[in-house]
Amino acid sequence: MDSTSPYKISPEQVIVSGSENPWAIRNPLDEARDLHRMVTYGSCTVESIRDLISVPSEIESALLAYADRYPTDGQRIHCVLQFRRSVGEEFERLLNSNMSFIGAPTLDPEEGVNQTEPEVQAVDSSEP
Repeated sequence: MDSTSPYKISPEQVIVSGSENPWAIRNPLDEARDLHRMVTYGSCTVESIRDLISVPSEIESALLAYADRYPTDGQRIHCVLQFRRSVGEEFERLLNSNMSFIGAPTLDPEEGVNQTEPEVQAVDSSEP
């Protein structure tokens, strides 16, 4: 028997541009990278980002109860909760990795050419 969740997000289900779909979500790694940059640049703390990503257990329980009662909305709720868990896992992986990551190329509006964002070092969460 397959023990995987029927609500697990597969890569082909991730919609990168969702202007036409209000339930479209980003790739969890892209979301985690953006949040990691916020910590790296000092605009947020690791704990504040963890709080932002996580869904409090009482809220998750209420959402899951609603999803069970209203199956039409249930799949969307499960997908969003799975997305948040995946973002959290990717965020923690970025924090714990010894490797730096390089951001996606960006378009410089003045020069009209693609440039790669500066290299960002992973934050060591074991330091006080």
